Amino acid sequence: MRSRRLTSALLLPALALAACGGGKSKDIDTASYTCADFNKSLATKDDNTSGNFINQLRKQANLGKDEKAERRAITLGVYFACRGKPGATKPAKAAIANAKQLVAGKYKLPAASGKKKKSTD
Repeated sequence: MRSRRLTSALLLPALALAACGGGKSKDIDTASYTCADFNKSLATKDDNTSGNFINQLRKQANLGKDEKAERRAITLGVYFACRGKPGATKPAKAAIANAKQLVAGKYKLPAASGKKKKSTD
């Protein structure tokens, strides 16, 4: 049951980026792009820099899969690279490493962040 919840939670960022990056592509400096920039782009209606960031990382990673699978792996790589980190974190290298492990089937999900609530009964 827990794996279903985890899987559905992981698909949300991938679905959010499905339409990003289309049309005019603006080059982004992937080395200086931060988690805060990524999250801001996802929250802004006409800002597609997160999609461009994903596409550029996908080309750098050279994962050897079809375009759709590569985008999913990179998106999850960015998600895990930014999860629980400050906004100034630069996720490019970690995202590529995570994506390569995901494609190879050797990625281990990081431990859940945060403390569990205690019952007050």
